[in-house]
Parts: sequence; structure tokens; C-alpha cells
Amino acid sequence: MVRRNGGSREIWGIVFAALAAVALGTEGVAAKLAYAGGANMLTTLALRFLFAATFFWGNLLLFPSNWRVDQRTFYQLIVLSLGGQALTVLLLFYAFQHIPAAAAILFFYIYPAIVTILAAVFLHEPLTRAKGGALFLAFLGLSIVLGIPAGDWKGGGTAAALLAALANGIFMVGQTRLLKRLEPKIFNAYATLTMGVAFLFVALMTGNFNLSFNIQALLAIAVLALITTVLAYMAMAKGLTYLGASRVAIICTLEPVVTAVLGFLVLGEKLQPGQILGGTLILLGVTWQQVAGQGAVAPDNT
Repeated sequence: MVRRNGGSREIWGIVFAALAAVALGTEGVAAKLAYAGGANMLTTLALRFLFAATFFWGNLLLFPSNWRVDQRTFYQLIVLSLGGQALTVLLLFYAFQHIPAAAAILFFYIYPAIVTILAAVFLHEPLTRAKGGALFLAFLGLSIVLGIPAGDWKGGGTAAALLAALANGIFMVGQTRLLKRLEPKIFNAYATLTMGVAFLFVALMTGNFNLSFNIQALLAIAVLALITTVLAYMAMAKGLTYLGASRVAIICTLEPVVTAVLGFLVLGEKLQPGQILGGTLILLGVTWQQVAGQGAVAPDNT
């Protein structure tokens, strides 16, 4: 069964996708505050996802539901969580270490185009002119927001950023498929626990699990867990259910705009006129694909 866009389902889908983008936009600032407070990357990631998993599993206990999944779905969840989201984070952070952060983010945000193509192939979401135009405007806006990054560009860092985009695209499309037969809270419970345990294992095996950090780092990790993970993942799942993977991916190009604004407000980073122009183009791209897509048929996954 399908429903036409334009009703409450359409509106709520846009709201949830935008909320996910805003929540994800806090990640860079919170991560910087955690590192400045003495927490290392693997410890931060392990605690972030384990705290989030505690919330999701606690919610399942407080509001009982059938959290058990069949073996096939369980293995799909594990592979998707590790080979999608966890791999995305590791590849992106590797890219940060080898090429300018702005360049890494620019390459990473090719993922909405990857999602659009994969969604057309595997989810049968239509390829429209509105999506193509929105992708062009969004990527143009990102290029202006980030500028032409200076510094030493290494092939390994560039490849890692592009692979992160591919991994994230696969994760979003795979998540959309699984959400057709799983409640979002069950998907998020398994996904965050899998990633939390994986990062904890890697941190312990490499000797990088260290709890010697200050209260600033602890608060930043709490933000990463509750805002960037719990809130973002819940909103993302709802947005994917209502709008589909390709449209949500385009809306999520709002994320670096939010990061730039928060960097200005919280970290005192300068907000250049070009960033404002780029952010405006991204907003125009998102608005265009929403307005032009009003008459399109969207999947109904209820």
C-alpha cells in the first residue's frame, strides 16, 4: 500500500529528518569537548554507544515489547551495525587524521547521492529531477561552507572518506529495509549495543580504554550518547519510515550547517559569509526536493 505525500505523515517525516540532522550536527562539537577533557577516541565511542544502548534496552524493559528477533534478522542487524555505522565512524575518523577535516566531510557527504542510487535499486524509490537538483544544490552548498581545504592531502585519507560515504549509504538503505519489519526502538537497541561492545573490545585489545578524563569530557560523552545517538537515531528511524532513505539523506545535509553554527556559538569558531551562503543553498536544496516532491508517491511502511 502507498500513500501520497502532503499529509501529516509527510510533515512529520520532514520534522524527524531535520531533527536527526540537528542532533547529528552536535557530534563534532561534543567530540572536540570530550577530547579536550582528556577522553580518547575509542573510549568516547565505546561509552557513547554503551550509554545509548542502556537507554534503549532500559526502555524495552520499562515498556515491554517483543524484543526477540529471528536468527536471520539478528545476523543482518549485527552485520549492518558493524559493517555500516561502526565502519563509517572508524573510516571517517581515520580520514580526519590524514587529510583536512573539511575535505573529509566534503567527500563523506557524497553519501546522499549514494543513498539515492541504492534506494532506487534496492528500495524502488523513484529517481526524480527534484532529488537530482536538490543533491546538486546541497553539494554546492557544502563546497562553499567547507571552502577549498588547504593542507597535505593523502590518498589513504581521501579513500577512507569516500569509503565512509559508501558504508553510511549502505547502512541507511539497509536500515530502511529492516525497519519494514522491526520497530525502530528494537533496531536501535540492537545496533547501539553491537557498536558499543565492538568499540569497547577494540579499545581494550589495543590498550586505549582509559577513564582518566574530567567532568567536561563526561558531559560531552553524555551529549554524544543522548543527543547525537539516542535522539538522532530515534528521529532518523522515524524519518526513514515516513519519507524513505533518499529524501532523508538529502535533508541530513543540514548537519554540517548545524555544526558550523554550534562551532561559532560554543567553541568561538568564526562563521564566514561563505558559510552562510552555503548553508542557504543547502536549505534551498532541501526545500526544493520537498516542494517538488509533494505529488510523489512515498512508501508506506506502517
